[in-house]
Amino acid sequence: PTTIVHLEDGAVMDMETSQISGIDDTFRETSGDMAAGSKLTIHENIMTTGEQHAKTEFNMDVNGEDASVDVVSRSVARNNSYQEFVSRINGNTRCAGHSSCDAIIMDNACVTASPQLKANSVDASLIHEAAIGKIAGDQLIKLMTLGLTEQEAEEQIVNGFLS
Repeated sequence: PTTIVHLEDGAVMDMETSQISGIDDTFRETSGDMAAGSKLTIHENIMTTGEQHAKTEFNMDVNGEDASVDVVSRSVARNNSYQEFVSRINGNTRCAGHSSCDAIIMDNACVTASPQLKANSVDASLIHEAAIGKIAGDQLIKLMTLGLTEQEAEEQIVNGFLS
């Protein structure tokens, strides 16, 4: 799916996307521009399993003063699946931009996270965060001491991470 966003002065948009298995190959693209005082928030949740491939590209030109964009992607890659997250925020004036990608990788999966920031103004305040890792052993042990099997503990952690 492709989404094109044009936010006028003072406009506010909240967007949530979810893909929880079931799709073998997907490319999700969101792009657009923002005028003065506009606010855009995007929350994305993705889980891939088997041989699935999921790619997300986010491109936003923040053109208006005091506009802000916040992109948060949380994903889980299992089995032999592949995920790619690309986020580009161009701060062209006094504005704020934040991009965060957190992923849990399991089995033989592969995850690529590429947050990109471009400040075209000294007044642009842009931040990116990316973290990819496995489920911590101490988290599993804690839940297993409460009576869960290892598989049940993993499911609880994944469900909590994606919610």
